[in-house]
Amino acid sequence: MDPVLDLVHRINDSKKLRVWSLIITFFGDAVVLRGGAVSARTVQQILARMGIESGAVRTAFSRLTNDGWVVREKIGRSSFYRLSETGIQPFQEATDRIYAPLTVLSGEAADQHASKWTVSIARSDYPKIRLQKSRSESQTAQLVQSDNLILQGELVHVPEWLKQANARAGHADSYHNLMQAFEPVVDTKLEPLDALSVRCLLIHEWRRILFQYDTVEPEFWPDDWPQAHCHSFVRNLYHHLLPDSERWMSDNATGPDGAIGKSKRDPAQRFN
Repeated sequence: MDPVLDLVHRINDSKKLRVWSLIITFFGDAVVLRGGAVSARTVQQILARMGIESGAVRTAFSRLTNDGWVVREKIGRSSFYRLSETGIQPFQEATDRIYAPLTVLSGEAADQHASKWTVSIARSDYPKIRLQKSRSESQTAQLVQSDNLILQGELVHVPEWLKQANARAGHADSYHNLMQAFEPVVDTKLEPLDALSVRCLLIHEWRRILFQYDTVEPEFWPDDWPQAHCHSFVRNLYHHLLPDSERWMSDNATGPDGAIGKSKRDPAQRFN
């Protein structure tokens, strides 16, 4: 049994992995914290462990460079890559969302939060209701200028039928599929490179769910909504993989100055 390749096969059963997207995930999860630049060889080592050939990695880097996501630096016969200036801002915003803690409002906190609600319902969503919640005054102002119905005030009661109507088809299944795919490696003792590969795949699949579907606020979760369970699953597995995967990065990953730099921030603080 090969824990990494078996995991890749399980993921590919539902949606084929994209090499360029895996590279972006690796940059955000493991490289940015360590100075931001990494050798092509390091990336090839990690993706090779997932069964991806070096030619596919080179093609993906070429695409990312042409699209302005990464910048290539040639030193001798080695190539090094870092995120471009154009890609840093949206990348940082995405990172904040990926590793955000799960906050379920209840009791006094929910009472304090209720008056801050601004709900938007777009004409294009009717009759399938989709509730959007603005998170700032500027977002609210943008919604007011749109053709949306805007509701502002307290949430007194949200019935189950409305919660179910607000949930997109396939959204709940995506959480269950992630947990089912990664469950076999939860109690498996992994080598450092395997731990890093699984960590990259875990964040890649978690990121895909977050950006494929609209956010469902806790107040609108159906009774059987699996987001909290999945968030806890991802957090616990991620923290379990961190020590060995970080050890591989420190011992093997390279950058323009040789060994890749030390982490500027503790990745163990993620999801907390």
